[in-house]
Amino acid sequence: METPVNAPIKEKIRIEFAKLREMTFKNKLDYIWEYYKFHIVCITIVLFIIFSMLNLWIFNPRPDTVLFISWNGGFATEDQLKSLKDSLEERLIPEGENEEVVIAQFFLSSDDPAMNMAELQRTAAMLAAGTIDFFIVNSELLEQYSRFGYFMPLENVLTIIQSKNPEAYRRIEENVVTADFEIEEGVRENLSAGIKIGNSPLFLKHGLYRQDIYISIAATTNQLDNIIEALILFFE
Repeated sequence: METPVNAPIKEKIRIEFAKLREMTFKNKLDYIWEYYKFHIVCITIVLFIIFSMLNLWIFNPRPDTVLFISWNGGFATEDQLKSLKDSLEERLIPEGENEEVVIAQFFLSSDDPAMNMAELQRTAAMLAAGTIDFFIVNSELLEQYSRFGYFMPLENVLTIIQSKNPEAYRRIEENVVTADFEIEEGVRENLSAGIKIGNSPLFLKHGLYRQDIYISIAATTNQLDNIIEALILFFE
């Protein structure tokens, strides 16, 4: 029985159900797929998108990042970085909050210029987006990134730390290194650029001792309160 093209909706539905009642179960499946597969596929895609959005926004939203550390301080195991991350989260994130600290490893190698270029472009893009809060780098990158303008001078942050925790400030001050910053076009000034962090108490606790690595603050960060708390934690 063919369904009249111009039949009312109710009549079309009645005819379709009448057809289905006369078919075997397998024939019903074949018939439904043959005539309604486009509708089924579209509905499936729409439902998948809806449930994915509900999962992302309501049921399992992604944590907010309270501190993003760009790690280029040499090799470190996943367990070492995980334990460092846990210590920072314990200090910075109130219990029950859906937030996280991210430590992302960036790899630069003198043996692979193409990879270096890709990593530098990635870093520049993330910096422009305000994603990175801290850099952990070796002395070579400290100098290079300072020239690029990637870092924020530390003077104001150090003043706040001195008032909040004089003992941590004393340890930090002993490890501060300077670099030339372009404070205005054509004018450069030697300011605090990084803190030698490889022998800080927190690094020693997690087995991350390094002689030649430094922590610097990204020029575009918007997490200064968390940065100050993290620096105090590193040197308490």
